[in-house]
Amino acid sequence: MPKVKGRKAAPEPEYYGSDTSISSVIFGLVMVIALIVAGAALLGGSLSKAGQRWGGAMDSVSRSVGLSVDTVEVIGLEHIPATARQIKMAAMIEPGENMFRADPHAIRRRVEDTRLVANVRVYRLWPDTVMIYADAAQPSALWHNGEDWAVVDSLGRLMPRAKAADHASLVKSVGTGAPEAVPALDKALSVMPDLMTKVAHARRIAGRRWDLVLTTGATVKLPSDEALAEGMLMFARLEKAGDLTRRPLAAIDLRVPGRVFLTPVSVSGVEEAA
Repeated sequence: MPKVKGRKAAPEPEYYGSDTSISSVIFGLVMVIALIVAGAALLGGSLSKAGQRWGGAMDSVSRSVGLSVDTVEVIGLEHIPATARQIKMAAMIEPGENMFRADPHAIRRRVEDTRLVANVRVYRLWPDTVMIYADAAQPSALWHNGEDWAVVDSLGRLMPRAKAADHASLVKSVGTGAPEAVPALDKALSVMPDLMTKVAHARRIAGRRWDLVLTTGATVKLPSDEALAEGMLMFARLEKAGDLTRRPLAAIDLRVPGRVFLTPVSVSGVEEAA
């Protein structure tokens, strides 16, 4: 009896790996075409014409395959539409522009240069969307520039469009380099939220540390920036235990790690170690 021949197994279907990116394939095609155009230009024209034809070829191919900007979205500023519009304008990305030309790093720099927002992130969502995430810069302190008060944001940048009169409750700072150092001071003071109501102003000293001048006239001499957080934690413990800011003191010196020196108002030039 003749043997029954089995069916020939069907070939296994081929799959592309999950990491295969269609945008990479298309970009390769764009580069090949652009190289051909550029080569032709070099044979018959100048380098500038080659560059123009290169760019033109890339733009043309990108549009033909749907890789051009269709939407620019600004996320995080929905509650302030006027600022969102300014950010979109500052991004300088127009619908129809080549997606490969929409450089996220360049867009982020242009947006940050507005000094209107913080924590800027820019992403390209292929094939046709540019997403700009940003947080509104929050007023953090006031700084006296020698003539008038200016508003400083949470990144230590001046906010030229903000009015100091609208933020009178913020801590006041003085001294060269104070704006840039305000964020670290603000973070350190967060361990003593009640202290802010007792601070008349913060004075930047030698570009490396702060003095807090209290409404009582006492001066809290904070340690250098490197030890600021640790110094504030110690001050918070001492304040809770001894209520230092209510005592008749001329100075509370925290500059020496692990120690505090108190100068009573009634004894000039005498320091009492505690």
